[in-house]
Amino acid sequence: MNEMLKGWHTLITGGSSGFGFEMAKTLLAHGATVAIAARGGAKLDKAYAELKGGGYDVHALEMDVRSESSVATAAEWIAGNWERLDMLVNNAGIGMGAINKNHAENPTPVHQIDPGAFRDIVETNFIGYFLVTRAFTPFMLTHGGRIVNVSTSIRTMTAPGQLPYGPARAAAEAMSVILSEQLKAYHISVNVLLPGGASNTGFVPEEQRETAESRGLLPASILNEAILFLTSDQAAGLTGERIIAKDFPQWLAEKGFATDSPPV
Repeated sequence: MNEMLKGWHTLITGGSSGFGFEMAKTLLAHGATVAIAARGGAKLDKAYAELKGGGYDVHALEMDVRSESSVATAAEWIAGNWERLDMLVNNAGIGMGAINKNHAENPTPVHQIDPGAFRDIVETNFIGYFLVTRAFTPFMLTHGGRIVNVSTSIRTMTAPGQLPYGPARAAAEAMSVILSEQLKAYHISVNVLLPGGASNTGFVPEEQRETAESRGLLPASILNEAILFLTSDQAAGLTGERIIAKDFPQWLAEKGFATDSPPV
């Protein structure tokens, strides 16, 4: 195991599958201690068992980002078991499948959208980012830290079939910009990371998978190289950035960063 990140502590929400699981695996493989947080159940148990079986220092936290009490309980666990938190990755999310599995081709008119499903998407993809950031930022106040908020493309934010997923992600990005300025004084960075296209995760409903795959899906591991960079010394102090993982090598070059980052 590469021990580049030995002593580095990361919490990843939505860590039981998709981007979250892949990022966790990458950081663990480089020696980090990682807590994967998700609503409890078989998926979280399976993810934890797989990562633990690899000999990694991984922990599973049952946490529903929509619930203030659930988030507080997870924060209590961190306070009781870790001396520090170096990185928080807000990744938990649910897509438009909760409202309409065929939303891309046949958007649901606003007057037909179920308010409960609307609220669930907004609470997960936006309010959840706030609740988690609010609860875990205090662990970074004394030594600094890094917050990464996973997002989506601007096109998705305003596409006809993306109400309310797109606006919820847009709100989370606006909050990220504000937080990147507010938290500078505490040496806490806040950056946005997004794949740059449709990806092979649970966000693609089975009903649309064949069509999506024919157009090309990015792998669930697409964020891995960028998240590893964001733990590096090069990224110290870097804040307020919006990083598109698909174009990450180009972004590095434009920013003048060395491109010989460790393999993921």
